Amino acid sequence: PCQFPTLGFVVEQYLKVERFVPEPFWSIAVTHKKDDVTARFTWKRNRLFCRWSCIILYELCFSNPLACVTHVDSRPTSKWKPVPLTTVEMLKMAGRFLKMPSDVTMAVAEGLYNKGFISYPRTETDQFSANFALRPILEKLAPHSTLGSYAQRLLHGEFKTPRKGKNNDN
Repeated sequence: PCQFPTLGFVVEQYLKVERFVPEPFWSIAVTHKKDDVTARFTWKRNRLFCRWSCIILYELCFSNPLACVTHVDSRPTSKWKPVPLTTVEMLKMAGRFLKMPSDVTMAVAEGLYNKGFISYPRTETDQFSANFALRPILEKLAPHSTLGSYAQRLLHGEFKTPRKGKNNDN
């Protein structure tokens, strides 16, 4: 009986998704690049549902390129080191960024594992053990035509210990 409310939420969400009717929208993205620094300009109305309104606003911006900045929002950002990939994350990223099907990704991963370039590919662990030797892998990659210069930089001071994830199936 205690699962009835949960089932109700699931059904409600399912029906919301089923009844959803997508609506086309338009937006204007304004950027300015100078000296390898890109500034992104935004406005309060993120998107417009009227194409003609968007075209008119675009033409107004285009015909009068001088703008008035009304507010500057500047915040520090941190770029975290990635955690090692679990099998599922590896498959998702290979599909999203490389457009590789999962069977091809696994075949490539197993080939790299058999040659000693990566750790065991079928794992849900997203952390390296303390005694895992990453340096010998970098040394193997150093003569590679594409990855060699990057591996050399890592070997000569740019290497940072990978961040530990939360999952360990060892």
